[in-house]
Amino acid sequence: MNKRSIICLLLCSLLGFKAFAAPKHTESSPATKSQSNLVESKTILESDLSAELEQELPKRFIQERETEYLEFVITPHRRNYILPFSYQDEPNNEPWNAAQSYLEADPMEHSEIKLQLSFKVPIFENNLLYDGDGFYFGFTMTSFWQAYNSRISAPFRETNYRPEFFYQAPFALPNQYGSLFFRAGIEHESNGRSQLLSRSWNRAYVGLGTLRKHWAICLQPWYRLPEDDKEDDGNPLTPPPANGDDNPNIQDFYGNFELLTVYERQDFQIGAMLRSNPATHKGALELSYSFPLYGRLRGLVQYFDGYGDSLIDYDYRNQRISLGILLTDFL
Repeated sequence: MNKRSIICLLLCSLLGFKAFAAPKHTESSPATKSQSNLVESKTILESDLSAELEQELPKRFIQERETEYLEFVITPHRRNYILPFSYQDEPNNEPWNAAQSYLEADPMEHSEIKLQLSFKVPIFENNLLYDGDGFYFGFTMTSFWQAYNSRISAPFRETNYRPEFFYQAPFALPNQYGSLFFRAGIEHESNGRSQLLSRSWNRAYVGLGTLRKHWAICLQPWYRLPEDDKEDDGNPLTPPPANGDDNPNIQDFYGNFELLTVYERQDFQIGAMLRSNPATHKGALELSYSFPLYGRLRGLVQYFDGYGDSLIDYDYRNQRISLGILLTDFL
């Protein structure tokens, strides 16, 4: 990860934490304060969403609006899950064989644990330009844990970090056809490693989707922000310099847009994610099926085929099937 990426990440964090600081209030008892926050949250919901828009939005969006300003609530951004049973068809051992000669050849195993944590925080008050819009800081962490690989002390094989700033707004469609959903932002993604194992990129994106109470379709293209090339000294015995682009061809494999579709029926959800680069005919497909388990816990079956399962695998095609517990779903 180069200096520009590190500086970008630090600035995002500093600006985000400053913006998240709650305004000062007069002293009050915990019970009174909690009740006041709840009333304030409900007041926000009733005042900033028109009746027409509220009727056409999915339950997730409505519930997030009710709670995102409460002190002890973390609002989800992308899906949050832990998948203890995750099997990859052909583990990508090439980066590890090249970077860490002290490990045995092909150290990674097929079975591992995949988990994802994702949240967002409103930065400015809502209704900036339209009913229900807002400006947010989001953060997503996706990890691949070789928990069953005792030969190499069960390491985290890969963790990807995605801080982002984005604006989003819903727009009600006429004649009860649901609502349009607009999102635009800037995102940094990195695996937090150095030298031969470093992967990172920055991108700006714009997304447009259609939302109904039981289904959604969203298209999100992006533009990769350019980075300087690495200055290679030509010596194969020395590692590449830290400065410069770690993965200049990432869009050739990862794609330059993402299409997401979700359908819900009787508390069961089916999702499909497609990433693609039409010029190279490479990308990825992810299919998922979620179902109720107990209380707020849901089961998740996930299938992935293509490039970019993680940043370390951006140019490596792999198939993965996973099963586990889902905390927050699409809709």
